Amino acid sequence: MKKLLFAALVLALIASFTSCRDKKEQEKVRYQVEEVKEDVKDAWKDTKKDVKEGAEEAKKEIKEGYDEVKKEVNKKLD
Repeated sequence: MKKLLFAALVLALIASFTSCRDKKEQEKVRYQVEEVKEDVKDAWKDTKKDVKEGAEEAKKEIKEGYDEVKKEVNKKLD
């Protein structure tokens, strides 16, 4: 999330310091905007991947805990 906020800040700074009349500068800005866009896209993919992995790990741990409790209950009932 911090990466996304940083990328947005960089984009805002780049846009605020550029001249609208200079074509060379416009091309530089366009390139930098594309770079920031790609960085944001990559950060978003990484974030989604991390969340998915975390959810899968939590699911696995919950299932293991459930199975352990189930065994203990069955032992005590027998």
